[in-house]
Amino acid sequence: MMESIGEQRSEKISQSGSHTGGFTLIEVMIVIGILTFGLLALATMQIKAMHGGDRGRHATAAAAVAVTKMEQIQQDPWTSIPATTGFDTDPVEKNEIKLYGGNSTFERDYNVSYQITDVVAGYTRAVDVQVSWTEKGGENRSITLSSVRFNRSGD
Repeated sequence: MMESIGEQRSEKISQSGSHTGGFTLIEVMIVIGILTFGLLALATMQIKAMHGGDRGRHATAAAAVAVTKMEQIQQDPWTSIPATTGFDTDPVEKNEIKLYGGNSTFERDYNVSYQITDVVAGYTRAVDVQVSWTEKGGENRSITLSSVRFNRSGD
């Protein structure tokens, strides 16, 4: 008698059409679609992060070039840095990158220019150093460093 109850129960379960396990083809296709969309979004974010890293590295290198030029101007004697009528251009600075294996390559050219204007003639001068460059996509960027120079020597 016990066996007949167990048999009836298993027949009812199999006849009810309930699904006992596994995934249908539609469910698998939906999961693959969601996974593909997520991976494409992740790849896009990675590419944007790499471009952002390049832009940041270029801005840092340009700032270092501007600081170097500003320090040169600040160290020059007062009489050797007369006021300019606009931005004067220095030779182009090249950004050198060390590659794996010890080799190096030039990645970016930086155009350096500076302007010196009298604030109070004979006492103070405003110094502006501008560094500009072009990104890989053709976008022109620049960074400007400004300072005021005081005539310490009294010349």
